[in-house]
This record gives sequence, C-alpha cells and structure tokens, in this order.
Amino acid sequence: MKGTRVLVATAIFGAGALLSSCHDSSGSATTPGSSSGSFKMLVYTRTGGFRHASIPTAIQTIRDLGAANHFGVDATEDPTAFTDANLAQYDVVAFVSTTGEILDDTQQAAFERWVQAGGGFVGVHSAADTEYEWPFYATLIGAYFRNHPVLPLGNAGGPGVQPGDFHVEAPDHPAVAHLPTPWTVSDEFYAFRESPRDHVRVLLTIDEDSYIQNPNTSNLPTSPSFPLGETGTMGDHPMSWCHDNSGGRAWYTALGHSEHMYAMPEYRTHLLNGILTAARRVAADCAARPAAP
Repeated sequence: MKGTRVLVATAIFGAGALLSSCHDSSGSATTPGSSSGSFKMLVYTRTGGFRHASIPTAIQTIRDLGAANHFGVDATEDPTAFTDANLAQYDVVAFVSTTGEILDDTQQAAFERWVQAGGGFVGVHSAADTEYEWPFYATLIGAYFRNHPVLPLGNAGGPGVQPGDFHVEAPDHPAVAHLPTPWTVSDEFYAFRESPRDHVRVLLTIDEDSYIQNPNTSNLPTSPSFPLGETGTMGDHPMSWCHDNSGGRAWYTALGHSEHMYAMPEYRTHLLNGILTAARRVAADCAARPAAP
C-alpha cells in the first residue's frame, strides 16, 4: 500500500531495526546456489511507504520455519546489509512487505550481482509495491501492485480484507500442491498493473467473482463507473508465481497482508515451500507457461 493510497483510504474512512540473527545449526556460511542441506536467508522489511502491522509476525513465522527446517534466518531493515561480502553468506533474500524505495544505487547493484550469481529471491505481499523505478527489480518481482479493494470496511485486518477463492494452477509445485481448489482464504487481495503470466510460472490465481473488487485504492480516476479510480479487474489474475531470472530464482506470493495468515498451516506451508523453491532445496518447476495467443 503506497502513501497515496493511504490518503484515498482516509478520505473514505474518515528508525530502522538493526541486523539480528538466528544462524543455521552448522554455524557456517553458504554461497548463492549452494547444494548443501542447510542454508541462510536474509529477511528484509524496510518500508519507504505504508508499513504493515503484520511484519513482526511474518519475521517470527519465518524464524520458526527456519528452526524447524534447518535454515538460518537473519532479519534487518538496514540497507547497508546489501554489500557483496555480506550477501555472499545467504542463499535466499526475502523482501517481506517492503514498500517504496529501500535500496540506493550501490546497494541495488550488489543485489543484482548476488542474484546473477545464483541467489534466490522471495517476495511477500507488498514486495510488489516496492522499487518502481528499478528495471532489474521489475523483472525479478514479476508484476507491480496497482490497487486493492477497500470494502468491506469493518473486517479485522483493515479495509478490504475479505474472503476470496483461489485456484491452484500448478498442482505439482510444492508451494501449492497441498492446497484445495478452490482454497478460500481472507486477506487483502492485490490487483497488478499487468499479468506476469508470459514471463513466470503461475502457481495460484484468484476468482475475481468471489470477492468485492471495487471500489479500490487507485488514485488515478479513469472511468465514471469507478470514481475512486480504475477497476481492480484483471481477467487473468495471478496471485503467486515463480521464475528463473538472470541466474537466480524468484518466488512471489501476494498473500500475507494480515497477521492471521501466518497462523494458518496452509499459508505457512505455502511460504515455507516458496522459500525452499527459491533456495533450490525442493524440486520445483519454475519454467514459464505463456498464455495461449
């Protein structure tokens, strides 16, 4: 959610943390693309715009998943962690509900080199509302946020949190193989500027008829039918995907806005196997399946 969207929502409804560590059981560092069983990941949660209340819960959930599945987790909001020397110890970097501009040019360049050397990227929720002017990141994340619903008003988790039906498109993929179709879950549902389908393997889509898409938080009015902005309807509406990118591998899920998501076994397994996909610790096909012409 961007700052401009907060202004829209308001009209309708009336110091970075230091690096902290939880190292892997071996105490050793790994390099990107390592094939060893244990590994380390960096969870980055810096925000330059809207800040999600679920961030501490997300960090603790990933720490718990790491402790139970033999990988170490460092969490930071300090952009100076993005150097060649520091990133070399990690197999996975996760942008978890980041927003806005969160790395400078030098830090971006170090991250690009790390991905190109085989690093795995995980994006959670508003990682898609991050770094709009960075071409490499645009390709890595797959798609940028456009808007999300603002109705209903009174649900726990904030305006727009509501149930919706998800459909599994890749039943062989470990991040979604455990889910029923449809999988009904309540969260804040993003619409994207465009579908990433031609460049990624889509894992989950959302049934746009199963939830209230409009009005939404868009601040670019384009139609008298939607005075608050453009429609949230995409037609083809992916919500989780993975792909191989410039030597690295990326996995993204739009879910994770609400704190309650991190207590759900289905979501925890989705997140865990997304991390393991990015780390190449599970067999996961991320080859794109472009849409038929």
